Amino acid sequence: MHANSNLVNRTPDQFIAWTRTGPLTVAQFARAADHVATKLPDRRFVLNLYANPVDYLLGFCASTLAGQCTLMPPNRLQKTLDDIRLDYPDSYLLGPGGSGGLDIRDCLADPAVADSGDLGLPPIPDSQLTAIAFTSGSTGLPSPNLKYWNTLREGTLSNVAMMLRNLEGPVNMVSTVPPQHMWGMENSVLLPLFSETAIAHQAPFYPQDVKEALQNIPAPRVLVSTPVHLAAIAGSGLDFEPVKRVLCATAPLSLSLAGAIESLFGGELLEVFGCTESGIIASRFRTREEEWTLADAFRLDVSSGQATISADHLPGEVRLQDMVEKTADQQFRWLGRHQDLVNIAGKRGSLVDLNRRLEQVPGVTDGVMFFPTDEHKRLAAMVVAPDLAPADIREALKRQVDPVFLPRPIVKVDELPRSASGKLTRKALLDLYQKVKPGAGAPS
Repeated sequence: MHANSNLVNRTPDQFIAWTRTGPLTVAQFARAADHVATKLPDRRFVLNLYANPVDYLLGFCASTLAGQCTLMPPNRLQKTLDDIRLDYPDSYLLGPGGSGGLDIRDCLADPAVADSGDLGLPPIPDSQLTAIAFTSGSTGLPSPNLKYWNTLREGTLSNVAMMLRNLEGPVNMVSTVPPQHMWGMENSVLLPLFSETAIAHQAPFYPQDVKEALQNIPAPRVLVSTPVHLAAIAGSGLDFEPVKRVLCATAPLSLSLAGAIESLFGGELLEVFGCTESGIIASRFRTREEEWTLADAFRLDVSSGQATISADHLPGEVRLQDMVEKTADQQFRWLGRHQDLVNIAGKRGSLVDLNRRLEQVPGVTDGVMFFPTDEHKRLAAMVVAPDLAPADIREALKRQVDPVFLPRPIVKVDELPRSASGKLTRKALLDLYQKVKPGAGAPS
């Protein structure tokens, strides 16, 4: 293991990003990061609030050079940020309107960073605490996960070998995932530092935004996204520029959606598997592989139903919240998450499977089944289905779901409170349900 390693493992003349004004070389970017590092407040922790991946990347590298640790909140709600800052008082906000009024976007246009040349950056200690990623809270309260530079670097090198394999030469990437999210960090921030990847400055959310972002970068293109975003893209009716590879994570992806996306973009879809604690650990080409292949850097152990991941670059073993069946030394099947198992009237089911069936009802664009309280023994559902009545949805579910798992009530909503990465936290779900459930004063 090296005691120190480079912040950017690229040659100076390669492109690392596509900015508002054109391509940015590695050398220009490195000089900008070094320049910004001298202007940062003297604090231990930083909350990087830039939504633009290039701005976030610049802030992340500058703060890392300054020896600071980036805090990665599960969302950008003011209360979440306030709570984290209470826990980390030696912190500041980096972004438009952040602490000290520093806007690092101005630094890219500074003449002092315009010249190319040798990178000249100091190495980063492998033991440096570089980031703290907080879990999304989908299974409980957010908890911190410490990311040291060695962990991030070695994990990224594993990701490069897995996610970009068989892609020749430099690739240009658009990501719909916020860089504050671990999946966003792994692709739009870390991949450009350790592979021939140039990240687009756009942070597209709607399909039209994705279309425009892809039009603004040259081939070969890579799109990083989530099942929620891809479902919207597939149903948009828009035509898109060819994409060599689509990378998808954060939730189970249906085979039908994977096929639709490959037809739409003319490339292949690689689904990846991981968690905040371990990072990305496995992948599969969704339309032709059922089993997951573990990356070479990781080891999987399954004992008494509990799956554990280990790797030389991880601080310790990681207990997965997922149930998996090991089928070969580096392959496994995903069986669901432990907390997704439900037992009603002696019958066992999976919330993942039930939600998949709910979302496949014609006319349902989004939906979720859940228990309204920990003591509740009957599932409820909130559904986005503009042209259907709850009775229509229940009737469609009767043909494919055991009666004990039929949700009551089924409540129609305009949209579910998904985060920018497409996840649903239990708190956000229950908060909305309290407002729209029957008897709460809102139509159901």
